[in-house]
Amino acid sequence: MASSAATTARPGACHVGDRVRIRRQRWQVTAIHDAPGCRTLTLDGLGPFNLHEQRQLFEPFEDIEPIDHPSPAVRWRTGQSRWHAEWRDVLASSGGWNALRGAGHARMAVMPHQLEPALAVVSGAASRLLLADAVGLGKTIQAGLTLVELVRRGAAASILILTPAGLRDQWRRELAERFDTVADVVDLHRFAQRGIDIPVGVNPWMVPAVAISSIDYVKRPEVLPAVRARGWDLVIVDEAHLVSPGSDRYRAVSQLCGLALYVVLLTATPHNGDRDAYQALLTLGTDAGEPEEEETCLVFRRSRADVQLPGQRRVHQLRIRPTAAELRMHASLDRYAAAVRAEHGDSAPSALLLSVFRKRALSSPWSLERSASRRLVLLGGSGDSDRDDGQLRLPLDDGAGEFDRDDQVPDFDAPALQDIRRERALLARIATLAGIAAVHESKLAALGRLVARLATRHEAVLIFTEYRDTLLHLQGSLLPEALVLHGGLGRRERTRIIEAFTSQRDGILLATDAAAEGLNLHQHCRCVIHLEVPWNPVRLEQRTGRVDRIGQQRTVHAFHLVAQHPAEAQLLRMLQRRADIARADVPDRHTVDVG
Repeated sequence: MASSAATTARPGACHVGDRVRIRRQRWQVTAIHDAPGCRTLTLDGLGPFNLHEQRQLFEPFEDIEPIDHPSPAVRWRTGQSRWHAEWRDVLASSGGWNALRGAGHARMAVMPHQLEPALAVVSGAASRLLLADAVGLGKTIQAGLTLVELVRRGAAASILILTPAGLRDQWRRELAERFDTVADVVDLHRFAQRGIDIPVGVNPWMVPAVAISSIDYVKRPEVLPAVRARGWDLVIVDEAHLVSPGSDRYRAVSQLCGLALYVVLLTATPHNGDRDAYQALLTLGTDAGEPEEEETCLVFRRSRADVQLPGQRRVHQLRIRPTAAELRMHASLDRYAAAVRAEHGDSAPSALLLSVFRKRALSSPWSLERSASRRLVLLGGSGDSDRDDGQLRLPLDDGAGEFDRDDQVPDFDAPALQDIRRERALLARIATLAGIAAVHESKLAALGRLVARLATRHEAVLIFTEYRDTLLHLQGSLLPEALVLHGGLGRRERTRIIEAFTSQRDGILLATDAAAEGLNLHQHCRCVIHLEVPWNPVRLEQRTGRVDRIGQQRTVHAFHLVAQHPAEAQLLRMLQRRADIARADVPDRHTVDVG
């Protein structure tokens, strides 16, 4: 009777290049030598436990199962996580230069769309990437996969990751936990701790293989030359939309990217309606003056629908009727704005002043009263210079890049009208009427009702406002039990607050846009409330994206508190125009053939 081995694989059944399963391991046949009565098979391991292991076995004395053409009758059911694991294993062990071996060892369920950027880089399709997927689709994972593949191939030995200050520790944890990659968070404190280990005269930026630092730290004139001297192989810029043209951030990051072999930019909101800013982002670190030599930045822009991810977002616009006192306050602000425009038109300084005052008015009467009173003091008016204006002060900057000043109210101390007495009178009128309106604020009353309704359903709530003093006003007057997150907090305090909120099932977090960049707050929260509509569409998406991301199992609800006032209606029209421009300029989906 013929043996089972002989019936499984007859002499001549295997060919060079075939993939087979022998002794429960997967192999590829790399050579065959004929001998009397048998054949010698030279095999190269393909599985996770025998990868690149070479072995010689004899046919027909082994059970050999071809796996290139499995029987259609063989089927089995498996869970999604097991399917992802097997799929990653096949991808990593399939052989060839384009195989993503790092994906097979990543501690996560990698999704197909997350592999495309790394495949584009290793196949030579691009060395500059803009990862502009919708918020929450795993751009950090895609950048991490690209990093790991370049390191494994010896193409990147020095990596610089630039992020907002609040995301440095999150990047370090993700690289360690998901990719077994050790990264150093680099700032002034870190250098001080390691100073005794670094010989005098050695550039400390030469030490870490993977360095994570804040954009605002490396842009410092006393820091940038040392960072630039390293000559980084790979530069990753997270929240790249913050690197706006003409800024110190842009000049610093452009210099660093210009010297790098590979550049990966991450932002879910690459276009804010300004076409010049978008083009500047695409050419970051290149010589825009020589377009024929300029390298193309490959853009990946996928939505949830593109990657077939479940999830739904519902947007609720709550119309708030202003009180009579608030209407009088807005009218007094209109008179001041008309007087300023009559003298200066739409010049940049006056436009900035009026836009801040309008933002504050649409946020809350209390906020406008603070701003008008402070400007009176700065103009030498009758205000009390010792009065606390409610604006939390940042500690002295210690060079560590800990703090974010973007949620502070800017000071305007130059007169906007030639007749200073007239300007003081107009400002005093605004402050008086805003103070009266602040006794009963329509938006705060509506916010209180909405939060109470969500509390009955045991929903965690994330509430955004633009300015830090408004945030503290909300906490003090309406939500004393809420946690607060703003740009004036250091790393440890931010971490403590984020951990406290994500561990609660019905907590309340008050945040400025300092919390809207990159943080994962979706564990128990799906409700986002915008106290005022931000004037930049980028901020709107970034805010809601804190809870609308991979891993969110429920429908996300975004609530916009909109005052029924012509100024806010005009703002909504402007936001819509800018969003339409962005959609027209940024491709909905951009993939590359890496086959």
